[in-house]
Amino acid sequence: MTTNTATPRRLLRREARATRRGPAIALAVVMTLVLVLLLVGVVAWILDDGFRRQAAAWFAPVAAVVQTPPALIAFGVVLLLLALLLVALVVLPGRRARRTRLDTRAALVIDDGVLADAIADGVARRIGVPRGQVSVTVARRAALIRVTPTSGVPVDAAAAEEAAAQVLDEVGFRLSPRVQVAREGVIA
Repeated sequence: MTTNTATPRRLLRREARATRRGPAIALAVVMTLVLVLLLVGVVAWILDDGFRRQAAAWFAPVAAVVQTPPALIAFGVVLLLLALLLVALVVLPGRRARRTRLDTRAALVIDDGVLADAIADGVARRIGVPRGQVSVTVARRAALIRVTPTSGVPVDAAAAEEAAAQVLDEVGFRLSPRVQVAREGVIA
């Protein structure tokens, strides 16, 4: 790879982030529908006297509630929270279940499931437990390793944690391993 790492870094970032196109389009469609309904309502209010009387009858209970300040404050807070949630959903970047690493020779993108399988294989091999009795969940900063020992054969949690740390060190990702050994084993 060249000494210029800006392009590979940008590509890795793009591969690790999820697009926010879906929520943005959904928000735009909902806002468009609301604005069109408001426009139709205003035009009908201006042009049709019967619609004006019927709308006044519909909104009479709402007008009574709106007269109380606590109801107005609660309604405003709910609308503000909804607006902040929608804006955050559209603007903030999403995260895919992938890890990236830039080396001097290659840019690497690894799915969290593949990393979890590699950790489980390595831990099972190093502590002498069948692969089916080790499960791994990879979170943002940690790897949770669950080991179910064979009945009557104890498993040392410290050895399993050390094995997980070695595997993570070999693959080059900085995750803190957390090992849980089940109290009861399975019959082999």
